[in-house]
Amino acid sequence: MTKLHHIGIIIHDRELVDIWLALLNGEIEREYYVSEYQANCIFCSTGEGSPAIELILPSGGVLQKFNRGLGGIHHIALEVDSIDAVRNTIKTEYAFDLLEKDHVNAGPILINFLPPLLTRGVIIEYVQRN
Repeated sequence: MTKLHHIGIIIHDRELVDIWLALLNGEIEREYYVSEYQANCIFCSTGEGSPAIELILPSGGVLQKFNRGLGGIHHIALEVDSIDAVRNTIKTEYAFDLLEKDHVNAGPILINFLPPLLTRGVIIEYVQRN
């Protein structure tokens, strides 16, 4: 069972957070730093029952170079009951593995990514509540 959890957007300027909040008529729900990706992640609410928008501010690493350094829409995130079950299904049905060997602890959630080669360039993040 999956549902849309959030959409991740890479930005490179903290001042853009206020612009995004105004455009979304949203507010910051939570913010935390994910050391594995050298990025500050800001989750913004977009209204009752709507998926969140995650604004990602990289301070280094591969995310800083995403889209030739311009940023932009990085991924769609699907909430799942078990990332391990997703991994097993993808291995069995598509002969692919998830990007990370182990889940990444990202505050209140565990995450892992489907390599975009399988989806022809679309990055899918799997989210499991921690």
